[in-house]
Amino acid sequence: MDESHRKMETFITNVLEIPYDNNTLQNLITEQDLLDYSENELFCALLKISSQKIDILQTSNKTQNMELRRRMTSKKSDRLVLVYLIDVWERIHGNTYLGNGPEWNTFCSKFSDLLMKYIGLVLTGVLTDNVEMGPVQSSLLSCLFIRNHQSFPLPIPERTQFVEKLLCATKQTQTYHQIFSALVFDHMGRAKNNNILDTNVYDVYHSLEVLTGIKSNNTRPLVSLIVNLDIWCPSLIKNGKQIENYSFLGPFLSLSGYLEDNNKMANNKNLDLEQLKHDLPPVIRQSRDKMFKIMYNLLLPKDTRNSILSYFANVLNFNAKKSGIQAQEEYLSSDGFMLNFLSVILDLSVKVVVDKVDRDYFQSQCCKLNFSDITRVNANTEEVEEFTGTLSGNKQPNFSTECFLMAIYSVHLSLLPPLRKQITRLQKIKDLANMIKDLTKNGLPASGSRAEIQMKIAQAKLEEWKRGEKIAQITTFETELLQKFSEFYGKVCLWILSVIDPDKQWVNGGLTKLVRNKLFDTMPEFIIDDIADILIQSSRFQINLLGNINIGPVCQMIQVCVCHPTHFRNPYLVSKLIEVIYMYSPDVQGSISPLFEKIITPSSSEQHLIPALLNFYTDVESTGASSEFYDKFSIRYHISIITKTLWYAKNTSHRLTIIECLRDSQFIRFINMLINDTTFLLDESIDSLRSIRDTQKLMADQIKWEQESEEVKTQKLNQLRQDERQCKSYLTLANETVLMLYYLSENVQSPFLRAELVDRVAAMLNYNLLQLCGPKCADLKVLDPLKYGFQPKELVKQITDIYINLDSPEFLDAVAGDERSYKPELFALAITRLTNAAIKSPHEIEAFRVFTEKVKKKFDRKQEMDLEFDDAPEEFRDPLMSTMMRQPVRLPSGVIMDKPIIDRHLLNSSTDPFNRQHLTSDMLIPETELQERIEAWIKERLGN
Repeated sequence: MDESHRKMETFITNVLEIPYDNNTLQNLITEQDLLDYSENELFCALLKISSQKIDILQTSNKTQNMELRRRMTSKKSDRLVLVYLIDVWERIHGNTYLGNGPEWNTFCSKFSDLLMKYIGLVLTGVLTDNVEMGPVQSSLLSCLFIRNHQSFPLPIPERTQFVEKLLCATKQTQTYHQIFSALVFDHMGRAKNNNILDTNVYDVYHSLEVLTGIKSNNTRPLVSLIVNLDIWCPSLIKNGKQIENYSFLGPFLSLSGYLEDNNKMANNKNLDLEQLKHDLPPVIRQSRDKMFKIMYNLLLPKDTRNSILSYFANVLNFNAKKSGIQAQEEYLSSDGFMLNFLSVILDLSVKVVVDKVDRDYFQSQCCKLNFSDITRVNANTEEVEEFTGTLSGNKQPNFSTECFLMAIYSVHLSLLPPLRKQITRLQKIKDLANMIKDLTKNGLPASGSRAEIQMKIAQAKLEEWKRGEKIAQITTFETELLQKFSEFYGKVCLWILSVIDPDKQWVNGGLTKLVRNKLFDTMPEFIIDDIADILIQSSRFQINLLGNINIGPVCQMIQVCVCHPTHFRNPYLVSKLIEVIYMYSPDVQGSISPLFEKIITPSSSEQHLIPALLNFYTDVESTGASSEFYDKFSIRYHISIITKTLWYAKNTSHRLTIIECLRDSQFIRFINMLINDTTFLLDESIDSLRSIRDTQKLMADQIKWEQESEEVKTQKLNQLRQDERQCKSYLTLANETVLMLYYLSENVQSPFLRAELVDRVAAMLNYNLLQLCGPKCADLKVLDPLKYGFQPKELVKQITDIYINLDSPEFLDAVAGDERSYKPELFALAITRLTNAAIKSPHEIEAFRVFTEKVKKKFDRKQEMDLEFDDAPEEFRDPLMSTMMRQPVRLPSGVIMDKPIIDRHLLNSSTDPFNRQHLTSDMLIPETELQERIEAWIKERLGN
């Protein structure tokens, strides 16, 4: 037997894997003879696979084809034939048995082409009469890429070469679109059935990565095919849920670890959470990495890039409502989908250079994102439209711009919602735990009672919420995604700085006040809001977002925004950035964080930051939110903590800056607000403490408590919880405000002693001393006062210290002149309290005693003066307070008032108290002649 016949024998036996006829083999002479014979043998093999016995050699080719088509009409036989053909191709391609030689290389190449023809016929259903299967399902995916017990996938290089060969063999035929459309459909179908807990979860991702990476004549034909299919992003899609379910990439991006997105996990009550904590993150990371590679392949051809970016825009636009507080989840994409999408788009933005990102994309007509309802930093809809009209409509954005700025919007819609849900989960867990605690306060409820049923329901819900929270934590706080985000937002802050400070005055250290510009005014507000939100939440959840990045741009952006509050229409946005500074302060973190340290560097804090904080403390009366009345106290609390940190910092330059600010007359309103807040907060706290004491006293009387109905008990307990929350909240703020009054008054007294303020300071101190040391102070004794932050000894100490700090003739007059709360007996009670409770040292108590004696003298003198001036002419008296005027001034309304009194009013309201018209201090006209008459009358009366 010659060499050709030996190779043919090897080919039939080892490649086609069927028996051979040696006599027939001897009659083969030409290459065409070999190909014809091999084709016949191939048919034999195919029929053998379909379990049919027929003598192939005794029938015509037409009969063979008809018989083969008749026998192989099932999905199973179709797949078995395909597996066999691919195996034959692999053995030929591997050249394992045939050796080398030009004639055999030619033969193998031609036979390989023949195989591709038959594979195409099988895939389209033409060969097997299974035509209906072609458009909707393909066996190629499972045969080539999916691991199972019947076949194993080719190595990646061989897979790629196989598909390239098949593509070349069918590209110019009508079967190309049918074969590969079915393959794309099958990928989508398998992705829909994918689950994060499956062992072969990556297979369909591997497959799509291979397909989208195949090149032909410097093109990626399968990428073009995919984006031009109807399933790419069907036109009927109207919301986020539909784009997740019905767009081609939707199922690939839907792989999720959230229980809400994963029925298999939700229904598995025996999940090992510790094991899941170990196993889930790598799966999430690898699937996201695969999606990035797929998306990268899709974006490489320039002719498909716009389709991909349009898909990105559709995902974001259809999920615009996801950032809402009460989002309708049934119309929106899942959190898992959005986080996967975010991961991909962050990866695509890694190499973006900020200088190449347009600053006006969000305002331009070329923007693919629908921002018609988006709130802007400092512009209304008309102003945005007017500015957009000034921009060039022909300028097309580059890829870096669209990808980077879509990533910013993606953070808004993808990362914030699951963070908020995690906060909700934790609050729900806390509430359920408190409910169970209340139900078991007096021991386990009686068997079968309503309380026991409530307890069991609460316990079951508590376990369910805990389970969901732990799994959500694994998915939401996946470290690689957070690392991508932190690096990305370093660039975002640089981009924001380029918008607000295009000339880089602040960045280069000039620290000059920046002029507002239209580009920043019309920028979407959420960009800055998101940075603040995520930094705040990362601090609360103890996530180190800033550990491995350059925090300089982040700190500079916060500095610029806080120091330019007038650049923002919504003051609440500035307050959130102040909250960021607070959240990274030593009071919260336990030590100085790098972010806090860099923000408060002397160069910035001395010139702008500290004055800005003190001004904002005063100006934040209104935030625009429905909860603004309570919000202002939280904001001021944050500022007070920051101020305290700066005051006690080792670098004394901060303290000197604060002192200089307070000596400036423009900060009088700040002192006034401190007094207002202290008055209100302590007053509310004291009322809450009294209410708490009443309820505790009632509950302590077991007989009386048991006589109350269940409805009354529930009502009382609910009121107690409300009082406790309110008391703790108000006292937390009040303690800091009193502390601030203490250390500020210790070092700078002049602002507190101004005529328009000194009476209010004295009245506030007297009133609160009366509550803490007066006859009714016992009403404030509650169980476990520290639970509410109530430290009466410390408050008494600080209040009496403030008296000493401000000891001066004008302050003594103000204390003695407070007719509402001051009585000599009050100070005697305070001294007794200081002594008996050892609140102060003997030396400090003696200093306070001396102060009280001086006040007593002033009080006695005032009593005499009141008798002397009792019959003063009415025109000498202030119309509001009925006190003797010393500095009469005329208001625009014509009314004459005492200047300290009207100045005090103007600190809180810029209106005329008699007609509510606008009024400022410079509009007051001194009544010199009247003042001279008053002084003459007083002199005459005192002389007599």
